Amino acid sequence: MRILVTGGYGQLGTALKEVLKDEAVLLTDSDSMDITDVDQVGKVFNDFKPDWLVHGAAFTNVDGCEESPELADKVNHLGTKILAQMCKKADVKMIYIGTDYTFDGTKDSPYTEDDEPNPQSVYGRTKLEGEEAVQEILGGYILRTAWVYGEGNNFIQAVLNLSGKMDEIKVVNDQFGRPTYALDLAKAIYDVIKKEPEVGIYNVTGGGDVISWADFAEEIFKIVGKNTKVTGISTEEYFAGNKDKKIAPRPAYSALDLTKSKEVGLSLSDWPSSLKNYLNK
Repeated sequence: MRILVTGGYGQLGTALKEVLKDEAVLLTDSDSMDITDVDQVGKVFNDFKPDWLVHGAAFTNVDGCEESPELADKVNHLGTKILAQMCKKADVKMIYIGTDYTFDGTKDSPYTEDDEPNPQSVYGRTKLEGEEAVQEILGGYILRTAWVYGEGNNFIQAVLNLSGKMDEIKVVNDQFGRPTYALDLAKAIYDVIKKEPEVGIYNVTGGGDVISWADFAEEIFKIVGKNTKVTGISTEEYFAGNKDKKIAPRPAYSALDLTKSKEVGLSLSDWPSSLKNYLNK
């Protein structure tokens, strides 16, 4: 199996390298394949001749997307459209990594694949437009995920670094969801490649209880044995000092329903056990 990966050196790409070690894999980044450049994309496809494309590259800085909406559209929407068109032309199967920011966060129970999208941010809108391009051009797989962490800079490393400098940290307690270990997401992607379930949208996150970011921080400190106090604050309080910067709206509730993914046999783990595995590596 020949698998082309965009965003190949991020948290998900690093996990995919490990999970797909028995396959022929080409990891790319913006230097080796600019997804907004038709000629570059065509050359990589012609040279590597993939069977599958896993498209994980995106402009993921949600506040940066508010500041640079044209760039967000170019990368998240138009770049995805170029890749979908190339997959269609070359008869390559495509997996697109979607986001919980597709939704507005007003629901009080986990979002299903059939719930109506209503993105509130430039990031969410451009990622949804990427989804739509894949579905219209190719009918590929959309894997929506949320709160991803893996090897590299992430929320876990940030709070652990802060805990080494202070006895108390303030963490948002009015955004709710479920964390996703990048290694678990990579395994679910491999399941899609091997099983080839019906083409469509699938939610892939950690399972278990829905929590806030403050709850997540407390669980991290509990596992590593730190006594750092976590004080919950609102999102508005957290960004109070950034009045001169465009701040993207965050969905207050973005847990995703995992029923469909479990029914087709995708590998999913509850977030507490995955967090322990990550912290104990």
